[in-house]
Amino acid sequence: MGLDMYLNARKHLSKIDYKALQANDELNYNSPEAVYPQFNDLMELTQLTDVATDMYGASVEVTCAYWRKANQIHSWFVKNIQGGEDNCGEYYVPQDKLTELMVICEHALENKDPALLQPQGGFFFGSTDIDEWYWNDITNTITQLRRIFALPEIDNLSFYYNSSW
Repeated sequence: MGLDMYLNARKHLSKIDYKALQANDELNYNSPEAVYPQFNDLMELTQLTDVATDMYGASVEVTCAYWRKANQIHSWFVKNIQGGEDNCGEYYVPQDKLTELMVICEHALENKDPALLQPQGGFFFGSTDIDEWYWNDITNTITQLRRIFALPEIDNLSFYYNSSW
């Protein structure tokens, strides 16, 4: 038990190659030449081929960042993304907010200023001490966010935060 935190990235995968449809009036939405091969591969991999005939796309989601008991990071998400509601729900996170979090973490680490990311106590949330673990969580957050910002498809991704405890 304890505070587990996830940042998930979602990407929409279109079924239909609309350029192929426009180029050939004889094709329809289910013509093999008008369906992206990657879509069929995904449906086969997930064993959804039989139900995907009327679908025009799918979403793929991966966990791109994970924290355990990083209560100061969780507190930032609760205040800045969740409107103060700490309810283990799923919340959309705009990219500019991820940038804001990274800048705050970098500044806090550079200046050793814990006032920027206050620890938050809670049921199995971990320590609220400003110690080596606190600073490791900040460094880990910077590392994970830099990796996310380096993704070539970042502008085609949507991000969502959720926690459990």
